[in-house]
Amino acid sequence: MRKIDFISQGPQLSIFKEDANKTNLGGFLYLIYIIVLILLAIIYLFDYISNEKYEYDYTLVKRTLDQEIEDEDMNSTLYSDLDCWFVLGKDGSNMEKNNITGNENFVMVDVPLLKNKAETAKDREEDGYLVINKKDNDEEYIIKPGDNIENKKKIGDFALGVLYRCDGENCNIREEDKINETSYYLYMGYKGFKLDHQNPDKPIQPLPKNTYWFETVQFLENTNIVYFFWGLIQYDEEKGIFSKTYDNMVGNSNTYYAGNIKSKETYTDDGHLRNLPNSMKIKDENGNHFIMLLYLDFIPDPTNYERYSRKKISVLDVLADVSALASTVLDLMALAYGFLYSQNYDNYKIVENILMKKMNISLNGRIENENDEKSKIELKSDLLEGKEEKENIINSVNTEEEDENQKKASENLNLPSPRFIDFLFHKLYFECFGPSSRQALIESCNDIVAKYITIESILYNQMKLEYLWKDYKWNNPQYEVKQKDDLILDLRKK
Repeated sequence: MRKIDFISQGPQLSIFKEDANKTNLGGFLYLIYIIVLILLAIIYLFDYISNEKYEYDYTLVKRTLDQEIEDEDMNSTLYSDLDCWFVLGKDGSNMEKNNITGNENFVMVDVPLLKNKAETAKDREEDGYLVINKKDNDEEYIIKPGDNIENKKKIGDFALGVLYRCDGENCNIREEDKINETSYYLYMGYKGFKLDHQNPDKPIQPLPKNTYWFETVQFLENTNIVYFFWGLIQYDEEKGIFSKTYDNMVGNSNTYYAGNIKSKETYTDDGHLRNLPNSMKIKDENGNHFIMLLYLDFIPDPTNYERYSRKKISVLDVLADVSALASTVLDLMALAYGFLYSQNYDNYKIVENILMKKMNISLNGRIENENDEKSKIELKSDLLEGKEEKENIINSVNTEEEDENQKKASENLNLPSPRFIDFLFHKLYFECFGPSSRQALIESCNDIVAKYITIESILYNQMKLEYLWKDYKWNNPQYEVKQKDDLILDLRKK
């Protein structure tokens, strides 16, 4: 499992008298990184300047019928006042060209008002019919083509009926009123709103004056039933903590509501509505009965609503994106650089510097400083335990052999000089290309550093040095570090 541990960080060591190994390759790669980072920042800023400043989300929230709407603003929007107008047409979707506004055989009525009028009327005839005279055209339940129904009816309290005036009791469609090409049309305009996600003031904007959303309902000579489902939209403005706190203090709301027609369903009447129910049977003063060709109802739908939320994109967001991308790229570059190149190069340079600068051993004739004196190790006689021991140690030293070793050590080792490509592909070289003297040198340097730079090796040698400094004894078995060191003795008492 240690092989796949890429989380734990190794100890950070200073080499070459620097905080970290600095190489020309590393500087070149970092310069490329800075240039790419500047280009990315320019691209992000250009994208921010030229594109939309708000990002938004959409969610469809579903509810059950038994869930009550507790928010007053939401409830009032769902059952808001109607602001709409209606015009009848035939055989074409062009309202200006195909409307039949002047045809008195078609009458639009407010069904709930007509029903209430019929139920409370005292002037019903013996057959139970309510008589509508021409003077009744000004009655509230008569809807005149093109007139606005504004602030009079609420969603859920209004239903429109398109009635046809029969020829006496004969309720067949007259020849001149029959459909010739397509169908009858009910043109409807209603006051709604428009969503402007990028509007800095409010995302829900009312339509300009005398501007309406347009809906067209087609129906045939047989009776059709159409349901318009009125939906709710909630729009939340997401702001930062400071803006939100300020709005809470001054009482500003960051939630907006609006309603619109979200869907419609069309059905064919089974006969119950065409001849009008008993509660709303009517006829004119000439005895002409009426049938219903279209029944249109507005139904508020509390079972689900659309919820939008938006958040403004600021320059700080762009800088945060660039910084996050820059940090990730830099980490990946550092990881790849350290894994492929830096680790091998560092170990080689550490060994090379020790051999050339500390031990004056030349690699391939390279001498760091010809004026440097060779390192000398002096053994002070007073560090030894006694005169007899000192003489035995001095007599045992072979002066000629020591001179020969120093001479060999100062000679050129004739080691191969690794190239950049050798360090870069060292991890894969042996598996792909086979043995190489340069790769063997790099591997040898790695082994040397791995042996001496381990924590346990450093601590052990440090303990021996501390023992030497305290007692001025060198390799005396009776003063082993593990027995003499105060920390070790204290550790054994625990």
